[in-house]
Amino acid sequence: DAGELPELLAADDARPKVHLAALPGAISAEELALVTGGSEGVVSPYAVHLDSGDPGALDAVRDGLATVQDEGSQVVALAASRAPLVGEDGGRWLDLCAGPGGKAVMLGALAEIEGATVTGVEVSEHRADLVREATRDLPVTVFTADGRDPGLEPGFDRVLLDAPCSGLGALRRRPEARWRKTASDIPGLVILQRELLESALRLVRPGGVVLYATCSPHLSETVSMIREADRRGDVELLDIREVLAGIGGTSTEGFGGGPWVQLWPHRHGTDAMFMAGLRRLGNVPTPSKREE
Repeated sequence: DAGELPELLAADDARPKVHLAALPGAISAEELALVTGGSEGVVSPYAVHLDSGDPGALDAVRDGLATVQDEGSQVVALAASRAPLVGEDGGRWLDLCAGPGGKAVMLGALAEIEGATVTGVEVSEHRADLVREATRDLPVTVFTADGRDPGLEPGFDRVLLDAPCSGLGALRRRPEARWRKTASDIPGLVILQRELLESALRLVRPGGVVLYATCSPHLSETVSMIREADRRGDVELLDIREVLAGIGGTSTEGFGGGPWVQLWPHRHGTDAMFMAGLRRLGNVPTPSKREE
């Protein structure tokens, strides 16, 4: 809504709070808030907000019970793990652009609870090493490869594609981007996003879900990309608002008309994360027992 623009710009200029993620299975948001003196988040049931301070000095972070992660990014990983499949979830999950590892950590923690495993792909060796370090105690295996053609066997139940983007949704955390980003950056990013989404849809099994996300509110990187994919004829759009509504403690106020979700700093106190779910159509494979 154009009438919200002044409020959005003011939110982008405001100093953001520190967002912590309580790792699922390790500590609850309520417990993390108590030991850190923070307050529980609104959108993610694992989020805790701190007004200021060095999160690296917190015992919960040093002990691996919590990590620093924007609440919006937490919700992206949650949506990827909870979006409804057709057929059994065989526990084969993929993070196609895993670096530097924030969402891979959350996805890996959720996978551990569900008895699933996560394959992480990152094109940069340095960033791949960061993902390996961050997920070293989780069921995550990381490969250095180009997500557009990673050389993996198709058939993943869930694919998270947190695509490289302009990052315009995180201006409050990266103010220097105002001077580094230009309109000419967008066409090249859109081509890359399209190629990565095509790869994700090749790798996911029929009945499986691709969760597409960007830290951007730019229509070319968000709604236009998903509308184009929806015209393929072999996918169906999921209503991510319904997915998030099923997550305990999550407030879905201000998510818009769907079926995708756009978060906003001035509405939700998060980065401007966009997320959409695409379920691949086709003959669903016969369920097979997971390996113990």
